[in-house]
Amino acid sequence: MTDGEDLVLHAHSDSALHRQQFVLHELAHMILGHNFDDDPEAPDFLLPDIPRNTRRRLLRRQDLDTVEEVVAETLADHLAAAIRGSAMLRSRYLEIFG
Repeated sequence: MTDGEDLVLHAHSDSALHRQQFVLHELAHMILGHNFDDDPEAPDFLLPDIPRNTRRRLLRRQDLDTVEEVVAETLADHLAAAIRGSAMLRSRYLEIFG
């Protein structure tokens, strides 16, 4: 996050559904208010142009079994199901996230 915007960075995938899950997972962290500022393992000298809390979240991805990661993935699954469930209605997900 920056002062004026939230950025969602994710790994490349040729699969549209996989990309959607990456984005929804990160949005779930934002919705749930997960804050990873206090991670002492993320050195400050890496990626100096990226805000400290964003940099720390990026470098922390190996901890996939934490409560925060499980809850974010669960919410992402629910959001994805809602998007798929609205197939009869026009979804703006692709318009916004591509």
